[in-house]
Formats: sequence, structure tokens, C-alpha cells
Amino acid sequence: MRRALFRNYMQIILVLLIALSCLGCGMGSSSSMNGYGGEFGATQGGVQDMGLARELIENGRVPPAEAFTVEGMFSEHDLPLNGPPCSRLLCLRAALGIAPTLEGNTRGWLQVGMSSTINPDHFQRPPITLIAVVDVSGSMGWDYSSPNVEYPEPGALSRSLLTAVATQLGSADHIAIVTYGSNVNTLLSLTPGNNRQAIENAIDSLDSNGSTNMEAGLARAYSIARNVGSGMGDVRLMLFTDVQPNVGATSPDSFKQMAQDGADAGIGLTVMAVGVGLGQEVLNAMVNLRGGNAFSLFKNEDVEQIMEDDWPWLVSPIAYDLSVELSLPSTFKVAESYGFPGEDPGLEVATVFLSKRKGALLLGLSPLPKSNLQELGITLNLSYKTPENESVTDEIHVAYNNEPLDDSGMFFQQFSVGKAVALAILVSNMKIAAEKYSSEREKAVAIMQAVVARISADAAVAGNEALLPEEELAQNLLQLMEQGAEQGDLYEYGRGY
Repeated sequence: MRRALFRNYMQIILVLLIALSCLGCGMGSSSSMNGYGGEFGATQGGVQDMGLARELIENGRVPPAEAFTVEGMFSEHDLPLNGPPCSRLLCLRAALGIAPTLEGNTRGWLQVGMSSTINPDHFQRPPITLIAVVDVSGSMGWDYSSPNVEYPEPGALSRSLLTAVATQLGSADHIAIVTYGSNVNTLLSLTPGNNRQAIENAIDSLDSNGSTNMEAGLARAYSIARNVGSGMGDVRLMLFTDVQPNVGATSPDSFKQMAQDGADAGIGLTVMAVGVGLGQEVLNAMVNLRGGNAFSLFKNEDVEQIMEDDWPWLVSPIAYDLSVELSLPSTFKVAESYGFPGEDPGLEVATVFLSKRKGALLLGLSPLPKSNLQELGITLNLSYKTPENESVTDEIHVAYNNEPLDDSGMFFQQFSVGKAVALAILVSNMKIAAEKYSSEREKAVAIMQAVVARISADAAVAGNEALLPEEELAQNLLQLMEQGAEQGDLYEYGRGY
């Protein structure tokens, strides 16, 4: 399914949902979103889409497990929570729900919603120093020799996106361009963003250069970033790559450490992952840190979509080190967390960025033996730091007031909680199925059968039309697993590498 079509469909559905008079109906919801639409969005950093999984499934492949990220799915959807007026740049709210897991176990669910008081029509992006790090290795196809019309060469996509970003820079911004393949080259030293001719000449000169020494390219870029003078705005690396290093460091841990060292120095990292052969495991390791995010693109329309939907928000962090602390009844425990980027994230988010969509964090709360749902009352202590390093704290109280459950055993204080729960159950179990597929295919198929049944039921609820594309995605993955389709990326797709 094309990412651009998916996003356009989602935007149409959102407009329809807002027009409905019964946004509070369905999935046990009891509250509407009235009065909330005036706020802008905010979302956690990390991977911002499920692009690779969608493209692989469309091409008849079972994606690797690491292609399924709940935070990526959340970032594709609008998941707003209403609440009291907010005067801060980052607005945090919370709401509860009750719903069974895929296995039928009762869970309390707690959504933390993120939005912002920013006015996008009057927003002025702070100055930025951008170090573009461009993969010019053979796998990127800078010779543009691929006969595949549907999927342009990753090099062509990179050139288009880098050009589009460069045109958005002004006199207060700066840009440098570092290329890496077999060799590393500083193609453009730090240059004012309004020096269009020098920037265009550098981009036009991009050409193929052998193998993929991503480590050396990043090392050069981080060196430039660390030497940026004061008064030159936020410093950010923007990496254009298919994330397939084959010379120097190649492991996810190696690049995670490089990104961590950069983050510790206040250097942000945005990865523009291009092509249907992108290495998701290395990508995931690099972008879950302070100042990190990632976007995937595969087709020409994805370049336009990123610039329309995500610029300049993707370079606009509004909070760091968001931490969620809970005071729970002794009869409940946190069983699952979703939307917190990282392999072992705890209850922390390294960065919150501005976004067109309102983001969500989700916790599954498991009742202990002899517990009672009526006891589910929670105090949240939320803290984060502003870009100016000021500490902000907030306390929110939510409680389940013994509202009746529907026939499916569900109740949600706000509509968005039910949608977030549906998406989290969908993606987390698709990942489990993908993990089991290579060695336990029958178990993987059984899990996906249950996943399809659950998301189909969730999508059938009035107001939940935005889940229909996800129902189709799950059905297509189940069909591939039943057919015994190959698993993995499409690194050799159309390029001979």
C-alpha cells in the first residue's frame, strides 16, 4: 500500500470523524473530542512510520520482525485526547480504558496523549545547521540504471529529498554535505542556506562511489557538527541511506553508540531511509535516542508527502527526556508499554517533536489475583525538559468509575484510547508472528488469524473507519504466511546488489 495514498486516506477519514456528531460513541467510549481540534500535534521521536512493513507486504514478502514498531504505527495516526485547556508548548493528557488482550486477558489501559499549543500558521522555525550525510554506495543506484519504474533508485529519491529540504533553508541556516561510499568526502563545507548556487552544484555532483562505509561518513559528519560555532542554531545530521553498511562498523550496536555520543553532544539525527532494501534493524538502533527520528520513503510521491506533512516539524523538538511515573493500586501492575521507542525503553521518551498528528503513549495494566477493576485509580507524575533545558512537571489523576463494559468487555473514557489499544495489539502481535514465522510457521499463522479477527472486530465499530487499512494490512500478511512467502527485505530488488 502506498504511503502517500495511505496518509491521504487517513486525512480524509479524520475530517469525516470530526464531522460526526457521535465521536464519543463506539468501542465503549463515553467522551467526545469537541473543543480539542484547535491544538497542534506532537509525537515521540524514533521511527515515524511502518513504511517498510507495508511495502514488503505489498511486494509479497513477510517483513522481518524489526519492521513492526508500535511507535511507527502510532505516528501515522492521529490519537488525540481532550482535557482542560493547556498553556504550555507540550500538552500532556491521560485517559483510561478496559479491554481484553489478544489472548482474552482483562487489561486496564492508560493512554498519555501529546499535543501542542503551537500555531502552525505563525510558527517560525529556529535556525538550523544541517549536515547532510549522503550514502553514495553502489546499492543506492546513483547511476540510475534500474529498470524498475515503480521504485526509483534510492539515490534518485535521496537527491530529490535533499534538494527539497535545501530549498527550505534561509540565510540564518547553514548546510554541509558529506558523502560516503568507499571513500568519504566533504562535498560542501558549512555554507549559508541562502547560497542556492553552491548548494545546488554540490547536490548535482552526487555520484556513485563503491562500497558502504557508513561509519566513516558519520564520523566525518559528527566531527563537523561538533565544531559548529555558537549562534548557528540547532545542529542536526540528516542521513540519506538504505542503511546497509558493509565496510567498517556494520552492527546496530556500533551505530547506536555513535548516535548516542552525538546525542550527548547535543547533535540531533534524522535518518531518511530510502528504498525497499533498507536495513530496519540498524535504523531502529540509531534513532531512539535524544534528538532522533526516522522516516522511510520508497516512491517519488513519498518525497512530496514528507515535505508536505513533516517539514519543518521533523527538525522541531519541543521536549526532551519525557518520563512517566505511575502510582498504581497494589492490585495492579504495568504489564506492557507501547509507543516508548527503544528495545527496553522503560517509561521514558527521549524526544518529543512537533507533528501534524497528535501522538500517544500506551500502558497495559494487569490486575493481580483477587483485584477489582473498581480499584483502578492512577496518579501520573510527568516530567520533561524544554529545549532551553527548563524542567517541567505535571500531575494527572485518572480513575475507572465502574462504567459498564460493552459486549466485547470494553470501555474507553475517550475514543482515542480504543483506537490506540487496537493499533498496539495489532502491531505488537504482528511482530511476534514475524519472529516465529521462520521456525514456527504454524504458530505464526495462528497468531495472525487471531490478529485479523481482532482488528476486523475493532474496525467494524462505528467511527473506526481509520482502522480499515490496517485490517487489510493484517489480512494480507496472514495470506502471505499461509502461502509460505519469503521473509526479509528486498535489498537486491532491481539493482543487482
